[in-house]
Amino acid sequence: MNPGRGTVHERAATLPLDQQTASGRVVARQESPTERKQPGKSTATSLLRLLYWIYERRLLHQLKQRPTPRHVGIILDGNRRHAAKRGVSDPCEIYQSGAEKLDEILDWCSELRIPAVTLWVFSTENLKRSQAEISGILSAIEAKVAALAHDPFMHQKRIRIQAIGRLELLPESVVAAIRAAETATAQYNLMTLTIAVRYGGREEISDAVRSFLKTQAREGASLSDAIERITPEAIA
Repeated sequence: MNPGRGTVHERAATLPLDQQTASGRVVARQESPTERKQPGKSTATSLLRLLYWIYERRLLHQLKQRPTPRHVGIILDGNRRHAAKRGVSDPCEIYQSGAEKLDEILDWCSELRIPAVTLWVFSTENLKRSQAEISGILSAIEAKVAALAHDPFMHQKRIRIQAIGRLELLPESVVAAIRAAETATAQYNLMTLTIAVRYGGREEISDAVRSFLKTQAREGASLSDAIERITPEAIA
């Protein structure tokens, strides 16, 4: 089971808010005045988690009062900026941290009964980055997809995994992890998690035009006729 999932489920298993508050008051009375004035790091972390849990519950409650989207698309961005603020420089650690956030996203979407989630995780523009960054991104994708394939949450919530993009250009180990996850979850239908990898706007346009011209050629159209027939609707 993937380590990032634990934090979310620990929150789900906590006491109701009124019991948590009462418990917190009992603990506070048992501490010495010095301890109350100078809370330790663990106390501050626990308080932060409680406040985040309250915020998360309130946000989900508000969302449930409104029309629920049928499809949520997310571009995973900002990993490097987030890491820079925290002094993290290892590319693998940077992107692994971002990948772990997916656990909470899936929890939220599952609770809201959103049937489709698409993640854009690695575009062809990313190929312009350093080899270390590219390796960090691909390593995080491979590890996360492999973990999701065996995550009990995915099977309990019946979430199907599928990938789109030019997978043939990815390393074999990444493709193997993706195919294994697709096979392990192929029978599920409550939510579809689509992972877009090695995608790009220019590539999609050129692929669509190339496919259209090949179709026209098979139908006997001349090159000039085929070019005249290129419209937004024809290559959609």
